Amino acid sequence: MTLSIEMPEFKPNTDRPHVQNMMKKTVFVDIETSLIRAYTFRTGLQGINVDAVVEGDQTKLLTAAWGTWWDLYNWGADGVESVSNHHRKAAFKKDPLDDTYVLRKLWKVLDEAEVIVAHNAAFDRGWIEGRFMDLGWKQPSKYYVYCTFRTLHGLNGISKKLDYLSQKLIGTKKVSHEGLPLWIGCSNGDVASFDKMEEYNIGDIYDTLYKVFMRTALYVNRIKAIDLGGQGIYCSVTGHPLELLEEPYRNRLTGLLYNVYRNDFYNLEYRDRYNIRSKKSGAGFITPLITTGLRF
Repeated sequence: MTLSIEMPEFKPNTDRPHVQNMMKKTVFVDIETSLIRAYTFRTGLQGINVDAVVEGDQTKLLTAAWGTWWDLYNWGADGVESVSNHHRKAAFKKDPLDDTYVLRKLWKVLDEAEVIVAHNAAFDRGWIEGRFMDLGWKQPSKYYVYCTFRTLHGLNGISKKLDYLSQKLIGTKKVSHEGLPLWIGCSNGDVASFDKMEEYNIGDIYDTLYKVFMRTALYVNRIKAIDLGGQGIYCSVTGHPLELLEEPYRNRLTGLLYNVYRNDFYNLEYRDRYNIRSKKSGAGFITPLITTGLRF
């Protein structure tokens, strides 16, 4: 038996109905937001007080793009959906920054989702739900947020920007654009700028966010061993069966024992996040047992 250090390719077990349902309820989301104008005495890096913001200006959504894990896995870039302020012609003509139409679409997407995947999700979720609050809307049904930025915490690299990660790990890159002039064009109601912004937004879903997720999913620590009763125990990320091994893992420093689960499909082993004596043991939270390596 030789030791391989290569991580296997991530392939969800789509034959199982509960995995299909999970993938259909998991949505990859990205938004693009508008500029705000402010009065300032000079250029350069400096703080701008809220009093300096032009009266009436507010950060709003320009475009949004999303796709379910199921659609992206099966149809690639064709599984991406998008919406833009300029899709609603009458409202756009009055105010190109009227994002009500975009927000209504997103509210429905979030309300039907069980998991939202985003890079730096605090930004996307914060602005989306902040705008819901501005408009006096209720919050969508509760959903879990999976942030590809935060889940890579502790795995160091030069940068955790999505464009860098996609180029380094996959060989893809974000759609190029002219920078600030694109946002200025959108602020001025230029339809061509909105078209370009929507294209840029769409590119953030499949070729970058989704592919970074698929490339890094087996490295993250937010994994659960889900007990389906008589159907056995399954991995919450891959959907494959987990075998509870007879021999526990022993921490050599503390002497504490931890249950060990094995995923035969990937030849990976995980340990319970809590030791056997803990009241939380058996809650299903597991973490990759890196010390075992991959055995082939």
